[in-house]
Amino acid sequence: MMTSHLSTQCTLSLSRAHRYENNGGGDAHPVLILHGLFGSKSNWNSLAKAFHKNTKPVRKIYAIDARNHGDSPHSDQHSYEHMVEDMVALYKSIGIERASIIGHSMGGRAMMLLALRYPELVEKAIIVDISPSPGLGTSNTNIPLFLQSMKMIQIGPEATIHQARRIADEQLAKIIAEKPLRDFLITNLVKNEQDGGRFHWRINLESLERNFHTGVAQFPTLTGHRFEGPTLFIAGGRSDYVKPADVPLIKTLFPNSDIKYVKDAGHWVHSEKSAEFAKLVLDFLNE
Repeated sequence: MMTSHLSTQCTLSLSRAHRYENNGGGDAHPVLILHGLFGSKSNWNSLAKAFHKNTKPVRKIYAIDARNHGDSPHSDQHSYEHMVEDMVALYKSIGIERASIIGHSMGGRAMMLLALRYPELVEKAIIVDISPSPGLGTSNTNIPLFLQSMKMIQIGPEATIHQARRIADEQLAKIIAEKPLRDFLITNLVKNEQDGGRFHWRINLESLERNFHTGVAQFPTLTGHRFEGPTLFIAGGRSDYVKPADVPLIKTLFPNSDIKYVKDAGHWVHSEKSAEFAKLVLDFLNE
């Protein structure tokens, strides 16, 4: 039974892959995709189209913006419990009873908790480069500093979007050496013509900064919960988000799980090795 225990549900923004959601699927369960921290549903456009085209039978694919990200509402509260209740409300709003789920990083933890708390809602689970163990990989140790740095960037409304992104990149380069990471963060910089042309961040920096250590960096401690359905963990071979020491807990919570490592991929395995990632996902969904 889908009930909400939290009073801060967001009306999540979602997109239907390739706009072909009614061209097939029949009784096949849809697939819900949730991005990671700083991401958005648009990060998954190409893969969502590929999943829609190549699932057998064809499945509806929904890419979702988490609260405080993308086009979804901002909230002072940000935790995995809140994200799960957002997802439960989304199931009800789009009229689905069960789905397969894909989640990357923060989105992966939200999807893990959804499967553990509401196993009747989940057919299969695909968790991308994250584990239920405490903490995060080493590449996320500076995230609070990233958030602070993004809050400090000042850009005048006379700037074009290209100029604004260059200014943001120059300022973030003082803190973040990796250009691909800066480019990823800057995808969240938008110009609001209805607000005098001012630039702002689509993500809720204040809420994410305030809730990072408790709401993102730590996965809830669970006792007595298990998801018995088929589960696939896909990890980057160069990432340390899914460690050998995490396997016993993974197997306890997800006894019917398998872990696949993608060689030479980092934390963003789905974008760095998209072809290999897509094959793993489709093989799993089509079994």
